[in-house]
Amino acid sequence: MLIKTIARLISYALLGKSDKQALDIASVRKVLILRNDKIGDMIVTTALLRELKKNYPHWQIDVAASSANRSIIADNPHVSDIIVWDKQPLLRDLRTTIAELRRRRYDVIFNPYNRFSIPLLLRIKWLGARYLTGFAIPKYGTSTAKLGMFDHTVPCDRNAHILESFFAAFQQFNLRDIDMRYELFGVDAHAAAIDAACDALLDTHDGLFCLNFQGSNAQRTVSVADAQRCCAVLAARYPRHALLVIAAPGSEARVAEIVDGAGHANVMRSPPTGHILQLAALIRRCELVLSPDTSVIHLASAYDKKIVGYYIRTDNYRWFYPASRHYRVILAPGLTLASVSAEETLAAVEALLPEPAPLRVAG
Repeated sequence: MLIKTIARLISYALLGKSDKQALDIASVRKVLILRNDKIGDMIVTTALLRELKKNYPHWQIDVAASSANRSIIADNPHVSDIIVWDKQPLLRDLRTTIAELRRRRYDVIFNPYNRFSIPLLLRIKWLGARYLTGFAIPKYGTSTAKLGMFDHTVPCDRNAHILESFFAAFQQFNLRDIDMRYELFGVDAHAAAIDAACDALLDTHDGLFCLNFQGSNAQRTVSVADAQRCCAVLAARYPRHALLVIAAPGSEARVAEIVDGAGHANVMRSPPTGHILQLAALIRRCELVLSPDTSVIHLASAYDKKIVGYYIRTDNYRWFYPASRHYRVILAPGLTLASVSAEETLAAVEALLPEPAPLRVAG
């Protein structure tokens, strides 16, 4: 209790703002969206970038990105400038990125992070936004809604897709005709080798599945044994499809083990996808995508693919579920994908795909 009280008092002392002004939407010119984290989060945020620019075409919309996710918006026409803001010690941050962003004097800054972290909030406060909007996150017996640094906060709705909360944070801007679809740009520049490989596969197969079993951490990763079983049942059920298992950097040996252990010739490693937009190029050619909750799900959503998603039992299965019209979520009973059922996986795929035509027997 004492620690909570001290943290609450420190929050009030450090995270206030004395010179608040009423929002004048007509005077807004420069907006900064903070998104210096993961690839999937940036893909989801593309819908917000488009809708802000559509409603306010005169705005300069900048994005603070990470080195990891910058390429997702490198060719996005709705973004004026991208500032790479990778994690670094606080004092170095103050001298470099924070100082640069503060000099730009943004009218509006959106903080999309749904966590109460004093070091994070200090960094955001020092950016000097005239108007700061974000989420009301409870902690230490208080909430970010009670911190003076925020001009507007909304609850981060745990029963709706995260984009609903993003747009709620901009409710005072009266955005109209909101379209929540994700979008990607610049994929064609990375697609030549992928398209050639897919064309060759489609000469001998009726379609392509993209299978990913690697998660962002061990808890979200499907075991080799379970991946082998899933591949085997899908390959037997869809023998005229090529099942392409993608390899995240560093997981090549693991993928080779999955492919070899599946025991079917139509299970194979995917063409190389060393760049995230190469992976996007592959996904847009596939009929179905299967993956844990990673950027693969969001890339597939951008192309409205049929998706089977493996989710652990956290808020992510409600906040970041697939944003396509046709999907199935397989929800783990706990906080790991320790056991993934091949039968449940097959049932989910069958629910999304038409009955495969029977194999013709020569004779």
